[in-house]
Parts: sequence; C-alpha cells; structure tokens
Amino acid sequence: CTDAYTADGARRWNDANVLALSLRLTSEPLLEEILDAWFAAGASTDPEDRQNVARLEQLGDPTTTA
Repeated sequence: CTDAYTADGARRWNDANVLALSLRLTSEPLLEEILDAWFAAGASTDPEDRQNVARLEQLGDPTTTA
C-alpha cells in the first residue's frame, strides 16, 4: 500500500486484514495518513463488494471448486 486511498479501499472493497507497506517509499507523514485510513475503514456493505469478498473466500476454501 502506497497511499491512504488504497488502504481505505483494501479494507472496504476486499475486507483485507493485512496491510503491507514499503519502508523505502513511505514517509512518516504518509504512514500516518495510510494508517488512519486503514483503521477508520470498515467493510463495504455494497452488494457487489460483498460478492467479491465471497468469491475470494470461495477461492480459499478447499472444499469448493472455482
């Protein structure tokens, strides 16, 4: 993640629970923006976003076929 918009989107659109950052590309002020966005965001309730998350969960389930 290199910006606050992407951090927010990862939480909202993908329901992500892991945030990867670049030490080389992330200044302290930018880090604060990214972390604020990450922790403030929640999972989207939009049906299309929820379908995307469900599809990801299905891909990780060994009892289903893709």
